[in-house]
Amino acid sequence: MLQEYTATLDSTVVLSYIIQDKDGKVLSKLNADKQIPSASIIKIPLLLYLMEKVEQGELALHETYKLKNSDKVGGSGELQFKPDGHLITYELLASEMIRISDNTATNVLIRKVGLRSFQEWLHTNGYKTTQLNRYMMDFDAIAKGQQNYTSSAEMNRLLLSLLNEKSLNKASTLQVIEWLKNCEDNSALPYLLPEVVAIAHKTGTLEYVRGDAGIIFGKRPIVLTVFVAHYSNLENANKIIAEIARLAFLDFDE
Repeated sequence: MLQEYTATLDSTVVLSYIIQDKDGKVLSKLNADKQIPSASIIKIPLLLYLMEKVEQGELALHETYKLKNSDKVGGSGELQFKPDGHLITYELLASEMIRISDNTATNVLIRKVGLRSFQEWLHTNGYKTTQLNRYMMDFDAIAKGQQNYTSSAEMNRLLLSLLNEKSLNKASTLQVIEWLKNCEDNSALPYLLPEVVAIAHKTGTLEYVRGDAGIIFGKRPIVLTVFVAHYSNLENANKIIAEIARLAFLDFDE
């Protein structure tokens, strides 16, 4: 059903996806290795790197950060409206980065762990298409061609490492999955799934690309990442992603 559906899509739509079971077996894929601007989906690997720092004792989630006016950026999030000096824990920064894709929270966390250190972590762990080259809402960097990237295959690889507790210990894994389950943007992967089915995921949106990456917790976990580029409108992109998730659930949730 999945391949039949994708064959009906407009030829101008650039689709990239991969669907795997918990053991990493590829159930279906299309252009999975294609490097794509990551949008806010880059916040998933950043979250894992942050939690690795917590496990190593370099950071405590209960520690507080004093917000500065220079931290605040537009786009998604509520921290941009908080006053200078507002205190917030790193736990809440991480939560807000995923729950409502808060860009200010994300930039604070990038500075805390180090942009270059995060890049080196990605490289050391064999991620080639996934790159963090700029802060959120850094329009000067964008104008210079600096973009953040990933691919469906590498995002799935990262989610599989999380699901199988290969990247973090059990407690940290459960915390990250809980944050991802609290993502409030349910207009893509979760939209057509049964309400009783839990999904841990994170969306990302740019003018020219829409994506969602997550773990569907049905009878058996399904890991999938879908990107739609050159879509006619956001509603159409969401519909494509939601339909792929629905068909994946029907086809592979045994």
